[in-house]
Amino acid sequence: MKRTNTKQNKRSQVKHLNLMLLLIVFGFSQAGFSQITIGSGEPPHSDALLDLKENNAGTATKGLLLPRVALTDAGLPAPMAVHVAGMTVYNTGTSPTDGSVDIKDYVSPGFYYNSGSRWERLHLGSANWFYMPSMAIDVTTSGTFTRDLHLEYRKQFEDGVDASIPAESPTAGTPLIKSPDAPNPFTKIYGATELYYYVTGYDDTVFSNLSITSDGKLTYTIDADNVTGATYMNIVFIEKK
Repeated sequence: MKRTNTKQNKRSQVKHLNLMLLLIVFGFSQAGFSQITIGSGEPPHSDALLDLKENNAGTATKGLLLPRVALTDAGLPAPMAVHVAGMTVYNTGTSPTDGSVDIKDYVSPGFYYNSGSRWERLHLGSANWFYMPSMAIDVTTSGTFTRDLHLEYRKQFEDGVDASIPAESPTAGTPLIKSPDAPNPFTKIYGATELYYYVTGYDDTVFSNLSITSDGKLTYTIDADNVTGATYMNIVFIEKK
């Protein structure tokens, strides 16, 4: 009986040992595949879940080619089934210019990522900035005034309305004139809080007490002693990243 018990104990110990070894190997296997290198047999960077690395490190000759899809409307997930936050693609499509796509949802070829509710263009490189459209400012009367810079911009680029018309006047102005291949309306009309607003230069003998709100409301004072028929003000918009 003692010999039998001894054999049984040894067998039990071997089974436990084999089980432990199996668990250890399985654990290392799982740890090894939690991070992956593609392109070479080198281990991935310690902070990378996926590391694309050629064997000839330092002289890579290949890049990452993202999926190419044809978007038509930034508000629609198509050709995907649903919006997925973080999804990144290269868009090959362009929205139709027949008015079937809202201005804010117009897309053109380039990199796009999904916010979870819509597609957003992935802007690369330097800041996207532009000068404020031409805007007439009456400087013949002294006082403190407020102009909605974003409204003036939207009126000219979205509605085809002359920006010289004061913001408080709804009267339509001249229509938008465009080249034959230019989409109508514009490819991107920024929202009031999607831009930074700057006054980069102005006639300080006429204007004073300038300030701009985060949604583009410009307030300024025209000095009574320096009213004139002509002066200048340079305004720049910069797209928020």
